[in-house]
Amino acid sequence: MYVSSVKKATDISRPPNAVRRANATQRPGENRDKLLEVGARLFVERGIATVSVEQLVEKAGVSRATFYGFFANKYELAAAILLPVFDTGITALARLDSLPPRKAAEEIISVYLHLWKEHRDALLLTGSFDGAVFTYIKLPHDAFNAELKKVLQVIESGGLLRNNSASLTLEVLAKTAIPLLRIYKNRAELEDFFRESILGLIIKDELIA
Repeated sequence: MYVSSVKKATDISRPPNAVRRANATQRPGENRDKLLEVGARLFVERGIATVSVEQLVEKAGVSRATFYGFFANKYELAAAILLPVFDTGITALARLDSLPPRKAAEEIISVYLHLWKEHRDALLLTGSFDGAVFTYIKLPHDAFNAELKKVLQVIESGGLLRNNSASLTLEVLAKTAIPLLRIYKNRAELEDFFRESILGLIIKDELIA
């Protein structure tokens, strides 16, 4: 959790509604989890830039004071939503660079599918956050890309990459993997379509089968 450093809002608080009264006895961890849940949903639906703190606390049923007790601003909340994606991804990717090249390629796809299953809304946010959020997640973001590049270098060493470049393939995945998941999200065949699409993008044709 990041340390909140901004001043608390000075505007007059509204009388608590029924939801706020019901949540008044929640443990602090439950309030934080509710903000993460609501934030992820609203940020994906409307975009981080258009969602206000007032909308977040209204939907979560908590006070502004509660919000600012956890997060300095909405960007810090967005970062907290995103961090589990990077942490989980880094841990998973770190296990892949000892695999044979073809197996490593298949497992990269499995990592993305696992992230989709466990952190769907947060994964969707990784393709849409702006500079204000990036300030908070630069280190884990860069660490994720570094681990991914290591695995791609293993695949490159086996001569499997379509463009013969781990760096270029990293860019390809950054620009296509999450949009593809978004396109296929309502299809029962999502996993098969995604796996076939990514292999087609990064692996040479004669080596896909």
